[in-house]
Amino acid sequence: MDRFWLGVKLVLLALVVVLIVQNLNLVQVHLLTWSFSMPLALLIAALYLLGMVSGRSLMGLVRRLRGQQGHAKHH
Repeated sequence: MDRFWLGVKLVLLALVVVLIVQNLNLVQVHLLTWSFSMPLALLIAALYLLGMVSGRSLMGLVRRLRGQQGHAKHH
């Protein structure tokens, strides 16, 4: 089973490398009043990381709110 997961990880790594190599062209990014150019692969990676951080924060908030509701019901 370990070889299976190693294979899956290697395939995913290969796909990431292909994504990066095929998306090195610069794209224009506009954010409010700022405008800058960056490689598309870097933009994808930055948005992925931002999604991970914001998703984790949101799930933590949901867990805390559920915990407070459950605690309030017991009183």
